[in-house]
Amino acid sequence: MSFYSYAPNTGMQYHATDKEAKEAAAHALKQLLPSGVTCADIETVTWGEVRDRASDTGAGYVLKNALRLAYETENPQVINGRMENGNGDLVLLQNIHEKDILYHDMVLEIAVFWKHLSGKIERFKGYNFRDVSTVVALMFEKYGVKRGGEEGNMQFTTFDRRFKLNISIQKQLAFGPEIQAAQAKLLEALDEMTPAEATDLRTLVNAAFRQVDGQVSISKILPLRSFKISNAKWNEGMEIISEALFVASKKKQIRLYERNEQGKYIAIPLDIAAV
Repeated sequence: MSFYSYAPNTGMQYHATDKEAKEAAAHALKQLLPSGVTCADIETVTWGEVRDRASDTGAGYVLKNALRLAYETENPQVINGRMENGNGDLVLLQNIHEKDILYHDMVLEIAVFWKHLSGKIERFKGYNFRDVSTVVALMFEKYGVKRGGEEGNMQFTTFDRRFKLNISIQKQLAFGPEIQAAQAKLLEALDEMTPAEATDLRTLVNAAFRQVDGQVSISKILPLRSFKISNAKWNEGMEIISEALFVASKKKQIRLYERNEQGKYIAIPLDIAAV
């Protein structure tokens, strides 16, 4: 029979006798317990409960964080000695490769923190927009101006100009089905031009209207409007492009900047890839 004790600084420890395990656990508790609380106040914890609350690192066990425990309470990872794989099958633990369990534990540990942090950022963003809307509403009320539409492209600073807050509306543009008619009209225009006039333009038009995943590139088509072409069909095609363009979605963005010693505002990132 094996006996175990746990301490935050040493992790899970194995002992030859029950007495050694109890002495090690008592020593750890004396260091951790608040004043006035004794070891006798702590109920006996079974090995099964320890396994539910600790993760095997390979070099010992470490306690799982509260978020991990809460997640596993709602989503048990081991059911009757089995884990569910990606196909929904329950596989015996002894039939699962050690590295797969290690990867599972690592990713799950990160995932529960990630989801928690993502939710906090989402709520934080909502609070920021609420605060901005409140200030803007007070400003309109003070100056007796009727507010219309949604606020966007605004800038606020602290009194010392150290921090700057930018609010902007990011628009996602898209083309309607009319864009196919625009392409046809441009190709008709090219057919009417001389080879010398049409060669380079045809290359640009074909590249601009090339579809990727069933979509054409707005950034490649819109520059075609900058060419001055004396051809009625070409100009008609440009008009169709303008009519085909519409705002598919709007997303409100908020960014905070801090001024450095050189007086330049540097964005404070909340994007994990930018940190």
